[in-house]
Amino acid sequence: MRAFTKIATICLLIIFIQSISIADVPPEPGSRRVSVNLIVEAADEFPGHRFFVKSGSDLKEVSLKKAQSVTIGPMGGGAWYRAGSLLAVPIESLAGLDEGQSESKLSQLQQAVYDGKVAGTIELIDHIFVRDVPQARASGVTDALFRIEKDTDTGIKAVLVSGGANDISADPGPGFGIYSREAKSPMFWASVIGASLLSLALISLGVWMIRRSKARAS
Repeated sequence: MRAFTKIATICLLIIFIQSISIADVPPEPGSRRVSVNLIVEAADEFPGHRFFVKSGSDLKEVSLKKAQSVTIGPMGGGAWYRAGSLLAVPIESLAGLDEGQSESKLSQLQQAVYDGKVAGTIELIDHIFVRDVPQARASGVTDALFRIEKDTDTGIKAVLVSGGANDISADPGPGFGIYSREAKSPMFWASVIGASLLSLALISLGVWMIRRSKARAS
């Protein structure tokens, strides 16, 4: 039992350390971290679609009505929630999916949308909520405003109206996430390598403790 407790403690430490490797780290010198909300307004009614924001491990439905705007901010903290996508999902494709609570965090319907398994889903906007920009440009960063319109080819599209364009090339930040295609800073790789080495050391320690416990028992 004592050996099991020690192993469980080591596993929790490994999980904690790995979470640090994808957590936020300070911006590079000379840069400032800014928040860029996503503002969406509907140019028409879209009775055949439902809209969802996917970010991190969460999925949230957004209600869009003609001539009204909705402001969407980060759905969580850390690098995992820095980016998000606005999805348009055909209502007819959601038929038969349960929206009730399940054992997992998301309902059956939400999980299907999150996993991209709903036919006809359109990714309207791929947005970065938190960016690292040069200090001189930080004051000029504004929220991104998109207009949702009908489209003859895809049925629905998003058009950038204002904001967001002046910092579109800004670095999402050294902690944007290991799955990002953005260039990583030395600080990011240092944190990842450090966390990995420490995790390896803890695993080795756990193996040694198990062998030692078995040797004592025999």
